[in-house]
Amino acid sequence: MRALVVIAHYFKARNGSIYSSEQERLRQQRQACIEQVVQTWRGFFGTSATIDIAHKRTKIDPTPVDKLDICVLVNDSNHLLTPEFEKACNIRKINVRVADTRYLPFGAHRLMAESRKLYDWFVYSEDDILLRDALLFRKLEAFQSRFGPSRILQPNRYEMNPRSWRIKTYIDGDLRGGFIEPYLKHVEERAEILLHESELGTLTYARARNPHSGFFALNAEQLAHWTAQPSFLDLDCSFVSPLESAATLSLLKAFSLYKTTPPYQSYFEMEHLDTKFSNLRLPVM
Repeated sequence: MRALVVIAHYFKARNGSIYSSEQERLRQQRQACIEQVVQTWRGFFGTSATIDIAHKRTKIDPTPVDKLDICVLVNDSNHLLTPEFEKACNIRKINVRVADTRYLPFGAHRLMAESRKLYDWFVYSEDDILLRDALLFRKLEAFQSRFGPSRILQPNRYEMNPRSWRIKTYIDGDLRGGFIEPYLKHVEERAEILLHESELGTLTYARARNPHSGFFALNAEQLAHWTAQPSFLDLDCSFVSPLESAATLSLLKAFSLYKTTPPYQSYFEMEHLDTKFSNLRLPVM
């Protein structure tokens, strides 16, 4: 299996900005985020090492995928990657020229289309979405095999924050019906709930009423369908902002998006390396 991972990464300090990627005080934190995100992809899907205690040696294990390429999209020098880190993690850095840097993630769509014959899976991630699941591709393949290519499984995002109501907070609760319903109508879908009998018990997937994850993964068949749509690369930014639209809206126009529901949100999840949502301290119901 061959996979392409495309990460949109941007940092440039601006006075008075509310965005983490534009606050000087968060420079080191943001650098740590992008480095951790890249290292985790390399660690989980590259070769690993096992300590052989009996023979007092270390052996190198085979990689779980045939090929995994990581491309990081940047805008000129507005990033926190160092040459040493790029070399150590074998990153391909791609400069994307845009008048509005919020449109940077749309460069991932173009890159995937240009690379459509080279890979089996195409992954997009924001630079603060942390993978913690070595079975990612197996879970995606199982979902597609069972429910078909017209549906996409999205991860539940969470934040770890000991200052919130609970240490772990899932941050993508349902959006207002008046906002999300028009977007869901792009694709006709009769099955709002999908059931999967697994070794864990019955897994329930619900059509996401907040489909945003800052992440998506498409197989080659799905990529071909996506890029053939009239809406592909239309740069529609009506879903919150260009950032959310690049990660979510373009998919909503071509697929039904699902997420696992309680008590198995953790079956398919990713960590948001921030605490801005869990710090809201909304009242407990």
